[in-house]
Amino acid sequence: MKKNNMRVIATVMGEDSIDNRNSEVSSMLDYAYSQYKMKKYICKNKVLKKIKNDKIKSKNIEIVPINDINILTKVTDNISPSYTLKINNLKTNIKKGDKVGMITIKNKGNVISKMNLTVKNNVKKANILELYFKYLRDITSGDMTL
Repeated sequence: MKKNNMRVIATVMGEDSIDNRNSEVSSMLDYAYSQYKMKKYICKNKVLKKIKNDKIKSKNIEIVPINDINILTKVTDNISPSYTLKINNLKTNIKKGDKVGMITIKNKGNVISKMNLTVKNNVKKANILELYFKYLRDITSGDMTL
């Protein structure tokens, strides 16, 4: 059963009637939903880091989690998680879904979740003509960084 973005599965064995089994399952589900909650911590489309790369067609490589990051806690627990990113050496041709790093979610120093990172959009290497016009546009707009 799914409720409040949390899915719980309950199984009862050994009861002699359907009514007893249904009653036991209902009480277990009620207990689970009253004691625990699922909180969406980071959406899979949230850009966690932008990395500038002059050799690609777009301006930046945008790093996102592969999936939504949800945290299961007791209803009474008040947590304040933080995260750290570990980004691999990035090449110029990266497809959405390719692993480019890892995010580690911690609460009070304890690791509570880890997930792979990917890019928000496909990253393609710019050809020489695209690079020329990109540099020319940067020069004329005064947006040169050394």
